[in-house]
Amino acid sequence: MRLTKRHRAALTGALLGTALGLTPLTTANAAAVAMTLHTSDTIDTVGTPEDIDITLTTPPSADSFVELNVGTENAAHLTVTDDTGTVLAHEPVYASDSLATFRFGKEDSDHDGIPGATLEPGSLHVQVTADGYVGDGLNINADYIDGATGSRIPINPAHASIHIRKPSVIPYWQSPGRYTVAAGTERAAEVRLDTLMQLSTPPASTRLRLLFTAQQIAKAGYTPAQLARDVHVQYSSDGNTYSTRPWTLGADGSVYLEISEQTWPAGTLKTSDYLRFTASWGLPAGHLAGIFQTLDPDGTQLSNRPQTLDFTADRAAFYGRDSSGVLWQYQASTTSDPAHYTRRAQVGGGWNTYNTLTKLSTLKADGTGDLVARDKAGILWFYKATGDISHPFAARSKVGGGWNTYTQLTGPGDITGDHKPDLIARDHDGVLWLYRGTDSTTTPFTARTRIGGGWNTYNQLAGGADLTGDGKADLLARDTTGVLWLYRGTSSIKTPYTARIRVGGGWNTYTRLVSTGDANGDGINDLLATDSSGALWLYSGTRNANSPFRTRTHIGVGWTIYNTLT
Repeated sequence: MRLTKRHRAALTGALLGTALGLTPLTTANAAAVAMTLHTSDTIDTVGTPEDIDITLTTPPSADSFVELNVGTENAAHLTVTDDTGTVLAHEPVYASDSLATFRFGKEDSDHDGIPGATLEPGSLHVQVTADGYVGDGLNINADYIDGATGSRIPINPAHASIHIRKPSVIPYWQSPGRYTVAAGTERAAEVRLDTLMQLSTPPASTRLRLLFTAQQIAKAGYTPAQLARDVHVQYSSDGNTYSTRPWTLGADGSVYLEISEQTWPAGTLKTSDYLRFTASWGLPAGHLAGIFQTLDPDGTQLSNRPQTLDFTADRAAFYGRDSSGVLWQYQASTTSDPAHYTRRAQVGGGWNTYNTLTKLSTLKADGTGDLVARDKAGILWFYKATGDISHPFAARSKVGGGWNTYTQLTGPGDITGDHKPDLIARDHDGVLWLYRGTDSTTTPFTARTRIGGGWNTYNQLAGGADLTGDGKADLLARDTTGVLWLYRGTSSIKTPYTARIRVGGGWNTYTRLVSTGDANGDGINDLLATDSSGALWLYSGTRNANSPFRTRTHIGVGWTIYNTLT
């Protein structure tokens, strides 16, 4: 880091001290003590050392010395030397990651038993160097310290601010400083990194690295081996041709990715790199903070850029209840898995006490997604999600009685736009009612509001997922002739759905329809259907409202063992 000297006042007396130019002189008026700092406005983060002048205009009359405090993001990289080339140590009592403190003339040079000496007006010349990243700027303050008491002597402010020229890495993403990687999704989260070389004398080359420290990994709840195995990165220098890049496990428990090495011939100011992130299904949801680093050939950090990866577990889960009342859990698998779902896991027994089970929103393989169940007496029970896929539901809480007035209960997802899953219910007269979600375990719904009549034309409703890609939960309805209709969500309380759109006929071949969320790992919500023979079919989503599903895929048999699927 180079500080170009802009001003140096001439020394008006003897040097101040033996090594630092401080020597005893006549006292000055303590009530009028003053000091000024002279620096350049902008400097390079790495370069030859240059000057800061501390001008002692009217020093104190008593024995004193000068304290220089430099605010920085990494004080360990900051070095101050005097005119003899001697490196001055940080004062341990003040040193920290963000503050470098140096004291000049603290020695008892006049041998009177008091630290420091009387100071002569003049200019104290020091040099400042940074051997690595110190942040975007330096804030410099200087004070007189009373040698007898160690306290600061009030003076006119002596302060300077310096902007740091350095390389900078600018990631381009939708949310500054972070972006989302959906675990199990084949679609990659993409980021472009622009490296801007702002040094007046750049190094011959730099390396770009993505680093997650051991502390950051542990705080996010992951292990280094887990990240190296389940987070996949592809790199491109042009945004067209990509190749896989491996992670490196550091001996200190860190995980880092060497992205690229750039040379900086004269006139080159900017380069771009491109990354694609994907994560394997099974990686838990979490927030992992790290940094993009610009390093010189020796590994010295020249700049950094905070970066957070938000991992989400959007893989669908679905549940079947068998005739004995046992509830079984299935987790969706990738498109490369011919079964498309994992081996079933038992959730628990006793679920045959209910005549209706329905999810409120998409159930996911990270253990999220709530469930409601109506018993034979008409009492509705609420099962809050735990976020633990091995035990997905907490103990039930009673919502209330009288729910046997409804012929169908359906979890439509969040159809009011308040980020809380709702419930819709159709009564015997065909009127559809909305119960808005509250996120309360004890009172999960508000009083009902009327959506509209005529819904008894449908014998099955399936909701909870966004099928059109607009971020709003949609509803599927099959009428008594077997025609399937799509109702697009609006997020409006009064009119939660648009006019229906015809999907197609022939859907009365199916006994159950389940809008599962993403069931095949392509990042698009899908539909499951079982027919009377027990075959399970997957309809992959398209996000096209006029043609929301691709041709069906047969993915299982034997599903007649379940009397409920949700």
